[in-house]
Amino acid sequence: MTATLPKRPTEELAHLAWCILVAVGLARQEGKALSALQTHMFIMQWLLTAQKRKLFPRTLASDIIWLQEQAKRYGASARLYSKVEYIWLANSGELTQQSTLFRFTYMIDTLRTMGWIDWLVSAKEWEEKAKLVGDVCAIFTPKDELHQVFTEKGELIKPMALRLTGDISGIPALLAQCNLHAEQLPDDDGFSVLRLIPEPGACIDSDLS
Repeated sequence: MTATLPKRPTEELAHLAWCILVAVGLARQEGKALSALQTHMFIMQWLLTAQKRKLFPRTLASDIIWLQEQAKRYGASARLYSKVEYIWLANSGELTQQSTLFRFTYMIDTLRTMGWIDWLVSAKEWEEKAKLVGDVCAIFTPKDELHQVFTEKGELIKPMALRLTGDISGIPALLAQCNLHAEQLPDDDGFSVLRLIPEPGACIDSDLS
């Protein structure tokens, strides 16, 4: 894993993200940036303008460049708006107020933009330990368990195992960044195994254990 979202929890970074979100919101009120592609292009242009006009301190230069590189590398699939929204949540202290499912989804989205393969496996595939060929970076989530372990409000009420292949060295930092609680289990047939666990104080359903 060679890339991740900006980590520095600073007011400056939160302010940058907030400015972008407000700019997109105003553009949409004017009938602009209505589609995902239009939003992508708008943010790209906004970042370029901010960079040229030196609207933000130098300490944010690397963050602006990171967003631009993500956009250039992945195009509209970089989901710039979602990244900016995440940066705002992570650096404004709002992330902890989001549901576990919301934060788990952001973790998966982050991995996908970094080239990871996200595979929702069926119960049969999970039992058979289906795996992709080669040492690829992939995360395997048991599809049939999702509706059992998460409530309608997105609260995790039962531990859920995740299997991973490839370089997982950056996963602990990403989990911490997304404020997710997990424990690493022994490797299993070539898989690294993590178990997502409910947050302290969460209402755990004993019937689902």
